[in-house]
Amino acid sequence: MTEEMVWDLSQLVESTDSAWIQKQLELTVAEAEKFRHKYRGKIASLEVKSLVEMLEAKDGHILRFEGAVMYCLLMYYADSTDAVAKQLNETARKTITRVKQEMAFIDIELGKLLSENPSLINEPALAEYKHYLERILRTVPHMLSETEERLIILKDKNGIEAWEMFQSDWLSTRTFDIEIEGEMKTLPYGKMVGLYQSPDRDLRMRANQTVYENLGKDEIVWASAVRSVCEDHIQMCKLRKYPDPMTRSVIANDIDKQAIESLMKVIEKNAGLYQRYLRIKVKLMDLPKLANYDLAAPLPKMPDKKYSWSEAREEIVAAYKGFDEEIGGWIEKMFARRH
Repeated sequence: MTEEMVWDLSQLVESTDSAWIQKQLELTVAEAEKFRHKYRGKIASLEVKSLVEMLEAKDGHILRFEGAVMYCLLMYYADSTDAVAKQLNETARKTITRVKQEMAFIDIELGKLLSENPSLINEPALAEYKHYLERILRTVPHMLSETEERLIILKDKNGIEAWEMFQSDWLSTRTFDIEIEGEMKTLPYGKMVGLYQSPDRDLRMRANQTVYENLGKDEIVWASAVRSVCEDHIQMCKLRKYPDPMTRSVIANDIDKQAIESLMKVIEKNAGLYQRYLRIKVKLMDLPKLANYDLAAPLPKMPDKKYSWSEAREEIVAAYKGFDEEIGGWIEKMFARRH
């Protein structure tokens, strides 16, 4: 792996020294506490100008400290086995929880204010925050008390978020033994899944079997994680009085339930088109029947094109520029700066 293929996380912080990072995380919480002391219980009485100042101060807090937090999280994502990365990641997660708890009052108080005066959303001075305020107003019927919201934030860190991180960590550290071209290799999960696209059907089959046989040995872990995550979601839906289990995701993704239902209807209506594609593919591959490990397989006699890092980078940038020149420029800078 060349240097240009590795993140340069140092750009996120003034110093990569662990002690400096720790100090920034402590300061993040301290400043959130000051913000809470200044504004808690006062949002309803703020004039529009003061409301803008409060929102800008909130944004300022995020911009000032997000670099240190993201440095810790991304360092861990890059290498979850590194001892320093583990320690910084856990500290960052605790920091995020503390800050969320300190700031929990904001959406609750803004929600009450907007419920009583919804026309505030269209105030010219608040134009930059219109989308944010609309989202808050949409969540008002499902908000709880500040104490309850703070407890849920803490519960999530040690509950559903912990399960999600455990599942990610567990999967990223799994290795699998497989024979490739007469040589035994030990590969991580990501590379094993990549073999599903191999033109060699026997290799695809063995990769698929190896992965699922090995993951199946830890079915209790998977089952416990899935049950815990699902049960948490069900209980939170009841607690927040969501009309159905989909409501939380619909609100979080800024869409309407009708849009999801329309999407599902279109998919169901066109299921025959996908089935036709599979029938054509099985003929082109000259197989009696497609297996699950054949779905992502290349068609036979396709050119075996391999891309260098620079070629792949150019393809990606060109694709984005084809959609929008400005966005393509952002992607180009992202690669150049190794973000």
